[in-house]
Amino acid sequence: MRRVVALRPSAQAGPGAPHTLSQIVPPGPACADSTSSTFSRSVLLLPLMLALSACGSLVPSTDTPRPPLREDFRPNAAASSAAAASSAATSPTASHEWRGFFADARLDEVVATALDQNRSLCASAAAVERVRAQYRVTAADRLPEIGVGGSVTRQRTLGGEGATTTYGVNLGLASYEIDLFNRLGSLEGAALSRFLAEQETQRSARLSLAAEVATAWLSLAAAQQRLTLNQELRDSQQRSLDLAERQYALGAASGLDRARARTAFESARGDAAESVSAVTQARLQLELLVGQPLPDRLLPAAQEAAGATASSNASAASGVTALPAIPGGLPAEVLLQRPDLRAAEQRLRAAAFDVGAARAARFPRLTLTASGGTRSPDLDGLFKSGSGVWSIVPQIDLPIFDGGQRRAQVEVSEASRQEALAGYESALQSAFREVADALAVRDQLAERLDAQQAQVDAAEQSQRLAERSYRLGGSSQLELLDAQRQLTTAKRALVTLRQTEQSNRVALLRALGGRWITP
Repeated sequence: MRRVVALRPSAQAGPGAPHTLSQIVPPGPACADSTSSTFSRSVLLLPLMLALSACGSLVPSTDTPRPPLREDFRPNAAASSAAAASSAATSPTASHEWRGFFADARLDEVVATALDQNRSLCASAAAVERVRAQYRVTAADRLPEIGVGGSVTRQRTLGGEGATTTYGVNLGLASYEIDLFNRLGSLEGAALSRFLAEQETQRSARLSLAAEVATAWLSLAAAQQRLTLNQELRDSQQRSLDLAERQYALGAASGLDRARARTAFESARGDAAESVSAVTQARLQLELLVGQPLPDRLLPAAQEAAGATASSNASAASGVTALPAIPGGLPAEVLLQRPDLRAAEQRLRAAAFDVGAARAARFPRLTLTASGGTRSPDLDGLFKSGSGVWSIVPQIDLPIFDGGQRRAQVEVSEASRQEALAGYESALQSAFREVADALAVRDQLAERLDAQQAQVDAAEQSQRLAERSYRLGGSSQLELLDAQRQLTTAKRALVTLRQTEQSNRVALLRALGGRWITP
């Protein structure tokens, strides 16, 4: 139940024209007195309503919480607390850009193409525009709506003589709500926060896509390297098989040696065929993420893949990505720059504004309708003196009983705010875990790469010695084949480990919300 009071003063602009006040109540003999008293009470209510609206905001605090997390990502860092305090002013910051992260120009171009052509990003951009338009619709509710109109009225009274025609032109102010308790302001704030959240969600999607494309490109490069290694092993095993066949024909080798050589060749041939399939699948996966077929010039070449297997760790680590060094005490505040956390923060703010709007809906609402214009029985008299009319209708909506609907709406909005708060804290903890996991892997990669490179060097030396000993008759063909397999296995493991190192850099780019910059 609510009480609606509408006040409508109207007057003609001519001298001596009467002034009347009319109220939307059942007609009766006391209508004039009731109108005057109600208007007086309504006028007296205005200062009280203004005072209540100035007592404080109905929107709860939108400060983001700080869940119990470590102060930095490296609790065992060698830097002392004093050094960490002195470097607080130069703490790394994250940029929401990926440009400059990838050192390979081809990968840089592939990522740029994906950001332009990916269908999911196109849908995300459309969602941003939709929320932007919704915000503009909500913001427009706080502005008055003014319109102009004209009318022609022809009427005849029963028993009267002839019909009368009235022409009118008016400029009107539609129901304009005076936002006493910031209800419309809260709705606008919620719409703006949702728009900003959608923008950050799109940024997060762009960053995730860039990371996925880079990872797929690195997977294709690694697949090319493994294909090259397996083809080299297949060709080597083919030569060994041909030699075993000739020796067997001359009686210099046994049937067992020939069978072993053929077994090794067929195994290498199968691995090479499987690698061809892996390269094809990796390329299709990359093109699916990009959204269009890619020319060969943008893909890692087989010649580069062959050279990469013999490159040093330093060149392999910086061949694709260019990542600045991470300081010993990376502050946890860097996480707050992640787009997904910014989006969660804006959703939390939107939920707080929803609470404010729901609370304000329980208080009186004041709307204003006004119009002004001219009215005349003659068309040429519309703009003459004495034809002007105006009206103003303030309306007060006083909620008295609604079955608990408004209170329930406040409870709904408060529960939604608690849900958004828990979601923000969960997202922050997940982000912390992602960065900590990536850094934990990164800390051990350098030592693993050194160990694997040493294993490759040892396997190469073992193969050279086995070949020399085999030619001199000091070792069997089985030992030579085993040395070749061990070398190829060690090289494949090195390729996989280098891919892991590069992918870990990309994972850090994604986990930290962009390239981090140390001022």
